[in-house]
Amino acid sequence: MATIRRNHTVVVAIDFGTTYSGYAYSFRDDFLKDKTRLLNEITTEYWNSGDLLSDKTPTTLLLDKEKNFVGFGYDAETEYGRMTEEKRKEHYYFRRFKMTLYDKDGTLNLTRDTVLKDIRDKELPAIDVFKHSIQYLKDRFVRKFKDRNLQITISPLENYVTWVITVPAIWDEPAKQFMEEAAEKAGISRRSLMICLEPEAAAIFCKWLPIERDNEFLDVMKPGRRFLVLDAGGGTIDMAMQEVRDDGRLQEINRAQGGDWGGIYVDAEFKHMLENIVSKPILEAFRVAHTMDYIDLFRTFERRKREHQTRKTVTITVPASLPEIVGNINKHIEDQGLKEQVKWKTGKFQIVLPKYETFFNKVIDKIVVKVEEMLVSDSAKGTNVIIMVGGFSASEILQKRIKESFPSCKVVIPPECGLAVLKGAVLYGHDPDIIAARMMKYTYGVGTNTKFIKGIHPDLKKTIINGVEYCKDKFDIHVTRKTLVHCNEETQKTYFPLYENQQSVNFKVVASDKKDPQYTDEEGCKEIGSLTVPMPDTRGGTTREVIAKFKFGATKFTVEGIDGNTKHSVDLKLDFLEDKK
Repeated sequence: MATIRRNHTVVVAIDFGTTYSGYAYSFRDDFLKDKTRLLNEITTEYWNSGDLLSDKTPTTLLLDKEKNFVGFGYDAETEYGRMTEEKRKEHYYFRRFKMTLYDKDGTLNLTRDTVLKDIRDKELPAIDVFKHSIQYLKDRFVRKFKDRNLQITISPLENYVTWVITVPAIWDEPAKQFMEEAAEKAGISRRSLMICLEPEAAAIFCKWLPIERDNEFLDVMKPGRRFLVLDAGGGTIDMAMQEVRDDGRLQEINRAQGGDWGGIYVDAEFKHMLENIVSKPILEAFRVAHTMDYIDLFRTFERRKREHQTRKTVTITVPASLPEIVGNINKHIEDQGLKEQVKWKTGKFQIVLPKYETFFNKVIDKIVVKVEEMLVSDSAKGTNVIIMVGGFSASEILQKRIKESFPSCKVVIPPECGLAVLKGAVLYGHDPDIIAARMMKYTYGVGTNTKFIKGIHPDLKKTIINGVEYCKDKFDIHVTRKTLVHCNEETQKTYFPLYENQQSVNFKVVASDKKDPQYTDEEGCKEIGSLTVPMPDTRGGTTREVIAKFKFGATKFTVEGIDGNTKHSVDLKLDFLEDKK
């Protein structure tokens, strides 16, 4: 399936993160005009958190009791924090909810009816929560853009704007489709929307970094070079291996891997230490009675995570309302046996560096193991560069461990590593063909009936049709997992009707996490759609041909059925969100 070409004016990328979200944009004319200044021409939004400006805003949504939008990001946090407890009970407050779309162990049955629980366990349809969030970012761009660029029109949006939404490469197809449908509900036309995989966006960003003398990217991005992108975000760690082709385009050389080992789990360790010191009930009472102070405490910790640590202790300023509730914090620290690791002085926790680093160790240990697994795989031969991007990659503790764990690799941390995905997604919107090929995550094919062979096929699969023995539920493979498939590539196979007067043929489209599945009902196989091809002209009987064609493009694929006689074709809309229970 060829990449859709659009005569757009501007590309807008939305990086919808677990902890923080934001958007960036650039003009098509600027992209075409001067390749050496591409990154400089990308505009990012800045958000006011009260005491500093940030290039992203928290992924936090606030709705009123009627489920109407109230605020997003810092505005939502601040508004919620200032409310009375009675008012909070009436509102819906969602934060860090992106991870609900991650099918960690293959048991998530994500549908359009999936619900999310807010901070008080009140439920709303997940697609509405994502819709409100995307709509806010979309509307904010439109409003800010019109304020700054009155001489340039972007209305109607579907004609002038290409939208790009980033998703983790480790997400499955249902989650990608979910984001597409949420964006459509938010007012973004399907025909102007692209989905971009986060580590691919980061690789594109790195490819377009300005090349100066002695710039390490000059060597990293030479044709033939292979590198691992470590995209460390708030919720997930995404790792993908890329190779620079002779034509300068990028291709995946190993399936993306990762897990839920992002920066939010460092926050959880810090919170666990607080609970040990002041007790879980008291910390919860502090959150309820002084919500804004509670939010500010964790904002402070978030800033510390990204800062360069030059001292032997890390200082966390604590709102005055916490010691008022707790009382003698030093005594609590001593009672927990932490007095050698944590000090309480003039409204601040002073945490010795070794203790502070323990907040990071669990998730970093998992990251190191997974990076090692990828680097020792057969397909990783020749890969000796690790590019670290994402907000969590700004952590010196993570950087240090990666460098120490892989001394034979060159570890590269680009400037603005926290914006690499966002800016790379803008560039992808201008030139999606820069990604030439991807590794297939699953084996895809169709269910068929084939001639039964005794001793080869199990007897329970035998069925008799028109007096002929067939093997039912046979998995006929079109593409195998871990196979490199080029964008715009097609595979097709020819089949035949079972009956002389058959006027249509139905294909069951199936995916499997096995490399060579034999039957469509095996463990690990899942039906992802069905396609009925009309064949009204019955002349030719069972010798008539019907073709199933898989067409691979961008970050998804389509399936087409074709009547060999009339050449009439039917496209299958793969629906990964249908409730198959």
